[in-house]
Amino acid sequence: MPPQDIMGYDVMGDDDDDVDGYDEDDVEGMEVVGYSDSGEPIIVGARKRRRRKRKTKALVAVRSPAWRGRQLAPGVIAPDQGMLPLPLSGRPASTFAAATTAITFEGQVQKPFRGERLLVTTVRTGTSAVGRLISQLFIGTDLQQLDTPGFDAEQVGASEAFGVRLTLKPCQPGVFVRLVTVLSNPLTGTDTIFASVTLLGRAIQ
Repeated sequence: MPPQDIMGYDVMGDDDDDVDGYDEDDVEGMEVVGYSDSGEPIIVGARKRRRRKRKTKALVAVRSPAWRGRQLAPGVIAPDQGMLPLPLSGRPASTFAAATTAITFEGQVQKPFRGERLLVTTVRTGTSAVGRLISQLFIGTDLQQLDTPGFDAEQVGASEAFGVRLTLKPCQPGVFVRLVTVLSNPLTGTDTIFASVTLLGRAIQ
């Protein structure tokens, strides 16, 4: 009888194995029901598949940082937003003195911008240099406060004031951001208060 399929199984065994070379683990669950004209055994049943040990290789996962996903092409970055500083320069100067009791700190944005964090530091020289910086914050001509009296810019803008954050009105390129400031107490003699003001915010870049 020529080799044929019996009950859906290959009577000649698997294509890649010689029937004569099988072992007990290979043929568990299989039965020899006869022999062909050529003397080959006729086997029925399901051949037990042996598990082959897979060789494991040490793989190193290399992933690009998330900010690299903004590339349209190598070297071409899509528009994105970043947290950037806007320095505010004092007009007429950044130092309060006996003759300079009011200063407007201002900066002009060059890209779409929304301020979120005011940072103010001072250097005080002299015994009368105890006044606080009382300020009004403007985006363009819009007052960014819930009422008109000035607030203590050093209190809101202290570097250790964690969690103190603002949501200022977004502005377009060319708009001025101004912090109009006066001292709560005047200076005398040669005493001075130097103030540095920076506004952190989100800008399109």
